[in-house]
Amino acid sequence: MTAQQNLAYEVGLLRRIVQNLAIRPVRLGPITHDFLRAEGLARARLGPNAFVGILLPGAEPFTQLSEKLFGRSAKIERGTTFEAYQDELFGTLMSDYLERDPRSIGSADVQAIESRLAKWFSARASNQTVFVPCMISPWPSPRFSVGPVSFIFLEDVQHSEFFPRPNASEEATFNNVAHLLDAMRKERAHWLAVVDVMDCDRERAQQIGDLAVDIAIVALQLAAPYMGTKNMSRLATRRGPGMQMTLALSNGQYSGGWSNMEPGIAIGDGTLGEIIRETAPVIAAVGNCVRSFATGSFRLPNLERAWYDAAYWLHQGLAEPLDSIAVAKLETAIEVLLHAESTPGSESRIIAALETFYELKADQPIAPNSQTTAKEFAHGFVRDRSRVLHGTWSTLNARLGGSRDSLENLAVTLAHASALELDAYLQSALPTDDTDAFLSWVKSRRQKPTGQ
Repeated sequence: MTAQQNLAYEVGLLRRIVQNLAIRPVRLGPITHDFLRAEGLARARLGPNAFVGILLPGAEPFTQLSEKLFGRSAKIERGTTFEAYQDELFGTLMSDYLERDPRSIGSADVQAIESRLAKWFSARASNQTVFVPCMISPWPSPRFSVGPVSFIFLEDVQHSEFFPRPNASEEATFNNVAHLLDAMRKERAHWLAVVDVMDCDRERAQQIGDLAVDIAIVALQLAAPYMGTKNMSRLATRRGPGMQMTLALSNGQYSGGWSNMEPGIAIGDGTLGEIIRETAPVIAAVGNCVRSFATGSFRLPNLERAWYDAAYWLHQGLAEPLDSIAVAKLETAIEVLLHAESTPGSESRIIAALETFYELKADQPIAPNSQTTAKEFAHGFVRDRSRVLHGTWSTLNARLGGSRDSLENLAVTLAHASALELDAYLQSALPTDDTDAFLSWVKSRRQKPTGQ
């Protein structure tokens, strides 16, 4: 097959885009949606002497070409945002293809565009250390790591290698770090997470760093699920109030109260370090998945992605204040973890997981003295989520068959157990990157007598 045939689809898209490139006279004022609609443009920018852009019929081909080229390079796909890539592609088209005859476009043009975008990415990508303020616990504890993410107590940051020394040559850097720490104190964000992200532009490195920290925090939520870890989070994500206050008026009388909602308040002084030491295996297992995500270098891509995607849903579900939304998120975490691809697939995978991790057959009760079998539980599990998400049940008045607590326990248990088992599975002989194969291996391993 020739290069021309290989790139025939991309060449066709590029020709359709070039057919729809347009020049419009300069006008006063910003480029608004009303201006774009009036001119029949999908997107535009101000050139040296005119507005240049893509007409509406070229919008879909432009999106398709962007997705095609962006997805062809794993390095670029990981290292920059799709929006930044599209902006650079748009600029390339505006500078090189305005008033070009579409019939003259061939595979060499597509290759030239790819080469130019590769050089553009290479020039902006670098290794970066990302700093992420977190709300973990108000109590001091020694520095600890979850994979590539290091967590440093706020008052210890100034003694670390990341705190610049106050001298004339580094005054701006010193001020930036000092201002960050001051802001953290005001917001009661007592921990700074530090993560190295390789070969990314700045915006994408920040995104990867933030998400890596989210997944790393899940390690603590698995290690100590009953010690105020549910709402541990990055400072910049949804975290809820540090103090919850209530006030109501009834029959002429006011009544109210307050409760401390600060993350990790129940852990106590000096306990976090003990938790980290006592749960080292799960901390390490989660850390390995965080490393795969942060570096983009996977051991078993399908299984690792399923785990850290599920961990993110779990992280969001634990912090969600509304029960119906929390249930949807927690159920999604389990479905993602088990790589369910359909409703029947979801039910069968949940039954398989219950048998694998809880040794429950489909016709056995889900708990002692329960009338609900594992099969019925799996069916209700999928049904309830579907009813909430598809509007059959009201989000604000949902009648949930299973309690939030039971779903949290199940999701946390499965995430905890699967992280440990995945670490062991990766050390086995010729592990297969497949959920069914993984569950079968775990089931077989757990059924073996001790010592074998």
